Amino acid sequence: MEREKVTILGARGSVPVSGAKYAEYGGATACVLLETTSEILVFDAGSGILNLPEHIWKEHKRIHLFLSHFHIDHLMGIPMSPMMYDEDIEILFYAADKAAIEKALNQMMKEPLWAIGTDAFLAKTRYCSVSKEPYPVEGSSITVKTMQTTHPGGSLAYRIEWEEKSVVYATDCELDEEESRRMEQFAKDATLFILDAQYTGEEYENCRGYGHTAMERSASVIAGSASKKGLLFHHAPTHTDDQLYEIEKQLHQRWNQVTFAKEGDIITL
Repeated sequence: MEREKVTILGARGSVPVSGAKYAEYGGATACVLLETTSEILVFDAGSGILNLPEHIWKEHKRIHLFLSHFHIDHLMGIPMSPMMYDEDIEILFYAADKAAIEKALNQMMKEPLWAIGTDAFLAKTRYCSVSKEPYPVEGSSITVKTMQTTHPGGSLAYRIEWEEKSVVYATDCELDEEESRRMEQFAKDATLFILDAQYTGEEYENCRGYGHTAMERSASVIAGSASKKGLLFHHAPTHTDDQLYEIEKQLHQRWNQVTFAKEGDIITL
């Protein structure tokens, strides 16, 4: 049996960063790869999608790409992604509203922001609304559940279920007490729970309303969900490896199933 796994292709938020200070946790923006025995699922298309290995789409010919929302750090990898220009593959885009996907891509890929439009894509593209629950992923036994979260313009959390496994991807969400409890239930007993945690507690006090959550709250939500493993995600571009390492060490003492996502991490399911 093929090994089912999740690979973190990009874990940063807001803008990509580079340099020695970001080598361990990575500088690419949000993108997560889920490989099951039957399908390839990708969550968000930040600059991390450029880390998607070529053999993935060459071998499988079909990619399911789930977008949490349409802010630029979650879409910026699409215009330069080689798979978009491979005529032999099919890419299914998913969001709450399929019309909004096409609109967002067309707005991003035109003058004065970009040199070419979406009509340059050679891959077969389809836009899908995740409209009913559980939503079936075409050609597989995989189902998708969603949760609307608090973020400027809205954002969608995804719960992917198949066989006895489940992966929850919930980035760009600002969790208050009530929404924290909802999120805990949404992610209950997940095999892997990936959750937004952009700010320290002190930073959050100056960034209320920006649509992100403080690290301690996110770690507590992961623990409250009884998920087997939790990854804190969407690291602020100002947080260096040294800073994240020290915070991670402190959080891990209290919540041992919680770590920070690192670009290149592979989690076997």
